[in-house]
Amino acid sequence: MLKWYQCEGAENDVVISTKVHLSRNIKGYNFTVKLLDEEMYEISDKVEDVLESRLSGKFVATPMEEMGRDLQISLAERGLISPEFASSSFGRTIISTEDESLSIMVCEEDHLKIQALLPGIELEKAYELVDTLDQLLDSELTFSFDEKLGYLTQCPTNIGTAMRASVTLQLPALSIKGQIPKLSNMVSKLGLVLTGAYGGGDKPLGALFMLSNQVTLGISEQAAIENLKAISFSIAEQERTLRLELMNNLSFQDLFWRAMGTLKNARVLSLSEFMEQVAIAKVGLSEIDAPVEKINELLFAMQPATLNVEYGDSLDKRVRRIKRADRVREIFR
Repeated sequence: MLKWYQCEGAENDVVISTKVHLSRNIKGYNFTVKLLDEEMYEISDKVEDVLESRLSGKFVATPMEEMGRDLQISLAERGLISPEFASSSFGRTIISTEDESLSIMVCEEDHLKIQALLPGIELEKAYELVDTLDQLLDSELTFSFDEKLGYLTQCPTNIGTAMRASVTLQLPALSIKGQIPKLSNMVSKLGLVLTGAYGGGDKPLGALFMLSNQVTLGISEQAAIENLKAISFSIAEQERTLRLELMNNLSFQDLFWRAMGTLKNARVLSLSEFMEQVAIAKVGLSEIDAPVEKINELLFAMQPATLNVEYGDSLDKRVRRIKRADRVREIFR
């Protein structure tokens, strides 16, 4: 079965992916940081029992401590788990569908992080997936909820809906034009935050940015999603306008075709060089024969640990760079 990031998504020339997650804690237990070892396993068992009885065969549960290190890191590279979840595996379990589009992190910051990951911009669909699973689990487990505050979470900033929604955007044109600081300031006034998806600052690896909601108290899930969706579409249009502008500039055309030369012909390719060149190439998508979803897939598949997992071995750096170049040439030939 294809993973979610191998599929086509709406607006995927700019919007790489959509993520929505709900943080939940089971009534009668302390927050994760104060759980006893046996309680962590008990929570995992309870969740697995509910899923097996109500959705038999749809999910697979894997204790993090039973995974090799490469697989743990690969899951974080692909957005299925957080880096923090990967860094401390004891007592933690990842439960997911085969395509990894719907998952539950058990005993991360909160007892459960129910998450949907979809290609392109699919905020309503992602929310529907997590909301349906949330209601099913709540009916059996009973989540901690206060009539005034909403869902109770370990971090006070998540209290309320305890929902975080985000889209990952690839914004090479806005980055080249120096518009990211201005854009970041603008969205913050609208209750959103723009951060680098791979590295902080205004120039993250691959010009990949995550746009997400900040406010969870005093706003409904639907209103937060509508706000995020509207601003995402606006940013995507700004990016497209600037891409056309850049492709009419001779200096950038030279940069673009040099990037294409690297992607089509390189025999050894580091992650940073690949991410930089593919971001430049994205500006001129009309000049590229490769399907956009195949290019977007590479953003996940070419990550170091994910390559190691694919080839079944911890490759040394040079071999990994050769394998990466081979795969990239297949797409851009």
